[in-house]
Amino acid sequence: MSLFNKRCSFLNSGTTTFGLESDVDILIAQNDYRIILDSNEWKQGFDTLVVHKQEDTSPGYCKLLAMNSQEPILMTEVEDDEMYEQGEDGKVYLKCAFLQDHVHVNSGEQVHGPACNRMSAERGIDEDYVNAYYCAHLPSEAMGWIDRTKDKPWPKDDVRKRVIQSGCFIVAVGHKQSKDSRTEFRMSTTLGERILMFDMNISQIKCFVLMKMLMKTIVNEHYKDAIKSFYCKTALFFVTEQYGKEMFREECILECLIKCLQLIYQCLKNGYNPHYMIESLDMFEGRLDATLREKVGECLNDIMANPIVALLNIPFDDYGSKLYKRIRNSNTDISEIQDSIRSKTGNFLSRAFVLWGLIEPSLYEDPLDIDLEHQIESNKEKLSRCKILHTQGDGFMQKATRRYIFILRANLSMLMSAEAIQKKCKLSDSVLQSLKQGSSTDAVAGRLKYATILMCVGDITGAYELLKEVETAYSDLAVVSVCTCSELVEYLPNSGLKEKALTFINTGVLYDHFCYCLLFVETLKPCFPSGWLDAIFRPIKSDEQQYNADDVMEYVSLDPKPYFYFMELMIQQELNNQTKALTAFQMLEKCVSEEPLFHKDTALFLLSHALQMNGKVEKSKIIYDEACCLRKRNTGYTSSHVRYNN
Repeated sequence: MSLFNKRCSFLNSGTTTFGLESDVDILIAQNDYRIILDSNEWKQGFDTLVVHKQEDTSPGYCKLLAMNSQEPILMTEVEDDEMYEQGEDGKVYLKCAFLQDHVHVNSGEQVHGPACNRMSAERGIDEDYVNAYYCAHLPSEAMGWIDRTKDKPWPKDDVRKRVIQSGCFIVAVGHKQSKDSRTEFRMSTTLGERILMFDMNISQIKCFVLMKMLMKTIVNEHYKDAIKSFYCKTALFFVTEQYGKEMFREECILECLIKCLQLIYQCLKNGYNPHYMIESLDMFEGRLDATLREKVGECLNDIMANPIVALLNIPFDDYGSKLYKRIRNSNTDISEIQDSIRSKTGNFLSRAFVLWGLIEPSLYEDPLDIDLEHQIESNKEKLSRCKILHTQGDGFMQKATRRYIFILRANLSMLMSAEAIQKKCKLSDSVLQSLKQGSSTDAVAGRLKYATILMCVGDITGAYELLKEVETAYSDLAVVSVCTCSELVEYLPNSGLKEKALTFINTGVLYDHFCYCLLFVETLKPCFPSGWLDAIFRPIKSDEQQYNADDVMEYVSLDPKPYFYFMELMIQQELNNQTKALTAFQMLEKCVSEEPLFHKDTALFLLSHALQMNGKVEKSKIIYDEACCLRKRNTGYTSSHVRYNN
């Protein structure tokens, strides 16, 4: 969730049961288009698509009409035939293939409908990646669900409200029986369904897991993929709506399981399986014929006749033997479990931090956008959406988005600081407060950004105090460097991490022990003291390409540790403390030559600049040339950390 892209967000969809080798569904929400229901929602400067339904469009599906980005009118001509297609009605529609092509398929990977399936080498499980666009509105057909559930035992009003506000995703797959599947998209209510699932109690989750186990090991063993996990979830929703959550208790799980199975059986018998939120959408349509439905129904009847026998006969990943060992509660078994968890800490961190929204939000929608006012407005809109998620989310989502809000505020404040400094205005108290809050979102990077701005506005004392905090953070053995600047998430754990990681996770202080790379864009130049600009934003030349001053920079990425020593050097020189300045320079030199860095090229530029300041011009040039050679050897998106648009 490539795995990583500055123009998209990521969401694990579905319910994963650890230890049962569930596959992982990852939805990639592309942010290059705004999806609206009405032209009144159009905003200038954004690429926009309008949800459109024709008379023959199936429930839960739609088409996407292209709009002009400069005025609120529909496109009338196809500008790019790989993206758009002109319909018989003369309107310009987005092609499904354009959204599907966002996922790059490598050898050994397969495409099933809108999903790209790949086997994770690290985890040994299937991962399905689906591209989508986000729409802030529920499908119009979901209005029936809103009316239907008003007086039902479940969901409660607060949950209903969050579902209604959750919107939907637009997925690149047409209806199986559509005559125009090239330009038809499915409207997925994944976010609303997640909210409903997070409202379930533990007995409901157990009931759902038991259904999945029965379908996978008994029904689908005989009739491959006849009953999807999604059908089980839908049955659970309908039963909960009818009887309420209170019915689902530990002592009643078997009874609840049978009610869910009876509902699926009735759907098979009727030949109609309604989607929970879009009841007019038949999930069986085009999938199960009458003969197969009858056979699957007989299989379900056998399970319902002897549910206990069916459950006891489940051959599921040695589940019974594992459960038996766990119940025995021997010290050896517990020790093995802990060792197993510790050995997988790296994989866990990789999975956790691959979620862009929980790491470092982009400062900008388009890396080539040098319009500072547009970037500020874009970040304000992100912050507003994040606050809604924070209000609507469960406990985990609230913790995650709380940190995310601080980061967004800090990013927004950096942009607003750049604007204020550019206009020679004083920084407001609210901007400084947001920068301060953002400084604690990780161990190092936030403080370094804050200190940079304080240096720029002349608050050397405040910047120096922040550097002391950074120095303390680096003395903690558990601090780990994490890089999310390329397509891969990389991290360098220190020796103390494995012993403390579980404690950090359980106590919610994991982020306090991680430091992320510093990413700066063109519009942030006013946030730096003028004497630093050549070191931070210095272009890289190669034999094939000379730097053109008119080129527009995308971004520059810096490892935090060399930047910390560089800042220490600059501050000590400003304070005229030559002894400490020399120590900082020596530490910078040692860091660049000995530390495992993600962005050594930009670290070399810092060192080159420091050498030049100290009068060592020849050595400075050698270091500069080394940085150029390093970039020349490592061409490509993942290793070019100072990027220019040619």
